[in-house]
Amino acid sequence: MITNCPVIGIDVAKDFCFYAAASPNGTPFLKPFKTLNTKQGLLCALEQIKKVGETFRSKPVISLESTGHYSARIVHFFLKQGFEVFLINPLISHSIKNSLVRKVKTDSVDAFELAKLLFLQDFHPTYIPSDTFANLKILTRTRYHLASQRTTLLNQLVAAIEQIAPLFPKVLNPASLTALTLLTTFTSPAEWLKEANQQAILLLLETLPRQGKIYGKKKYEALLECARDAQVTGIDLTAHVTTVLFYANGMLFIDKQLKTLDDQINEVAKQIPEFTLLKSIPGIGFTLASMILGEIGDINRFTNAKQLVAYCGMDPSVRQSGNYGNKGTGTLFHTFIILSYSETKSLSLVRYIYNVSNVQFYSRKSGKSLIHSSNVSAYFSTRESS
Repeated sequence: MITNCPVIGIDVAKDFCFYAAASPNGTPFLKPFKTLNTKQGLLCALEQIKKVGETFRSKPVISLESTGHYSARIVHFFLKQGFEVFLINPLISHSIKNSLVRKVKTDSVDAFELAKLLFLQDFHPTYIPSDTFANLKILTRTRYHLASQRTTLLNQLVAAIEQIAPLFPKVLNPASLTALTLLTTFTSPAEWLKEANQQAILLLLETLPRQGKIYGKKKYEALLECARDAQVTGIDLTAHVTTVLFYANGMLFIDKQLKTLDDQINEVAKQIPEFTLLKSIPGIGFTLASMILGEIGDINRFTNAKQLVAYCGMDPSVRQSGNYGNKGTGTLFHTFIILSYSETKSLSLVRYIYNVSNVQFYSRKSGKSLIHSSNVSAYFSTRESS
């Protein structure tokens, strides 16, 4: 809890912020004021905040609610100015606001409540990642969103292609480069059956999968059978063909963007020694290793395994009443499981982070902190070989 310095509470909106100051004893100081989130507005707010610090001869700390990309710029600005910033989880700030007897909800009131919150509870200052970790986090999150869009497009592509050629997904994987190139070059079953296209399609099926002529010939025969079946079971509408072409081109475009992102992620990630260590763990590859590093940041900032577990949201919350109770787990825990199954088919990292008792046991035996990256690798090597 803050006890010896003033606090500036900031209620953040898209285009402006309300600022409120609390003295070191938690009482209001100055009248709350509003400034735009422009250069002039931020510099004006900075000048007012400096005056508060001069009055109490102590540098104020900043308290604001996490509001996604709106608050991110404000946090970045005040961190650059050398202020200690506390980013409050909205669940916590809302619970405090809702506990007020008088249900007054204004931006200026919210700003002061955010300032007062630091006098009531313990919070950790906002972690400032290095540029390397910050870049990695942004790139891996962008990759995750693009990959999600690709999955959506793939589902729509499969639904569309099954309308005109129901057997196509059994012949070629619709997500593969071979299938996408075929669908964007020869867009309908009628095109596949044309004798004039035979050599071009055969060449495509032989070269892109890199399986040779026998494989290409076999796939071509299956494709012809699929096209003949589509003449009876498919829906011969131009709109379906156009839809398939649209989705296939969209997936090819996203694949190029993902390749570009992967190259950039690799350039950033290889600057971090832990990246190579993580990839050496059985079951963890490029994508998962870079995402873990981007989300967790510098692992040495955690003093023990429990802190890392809590940060990942993987320590179970307990709700109990009488003889009844349930445990819930954090969102990131489910993310680790999904990533582990979809990307690597392994739960190595989940088992490591979640099994705190084993972590602490190893730490006691080795006389070292397992949080150090070299010990993480040693721990996994021991566990996977047993």
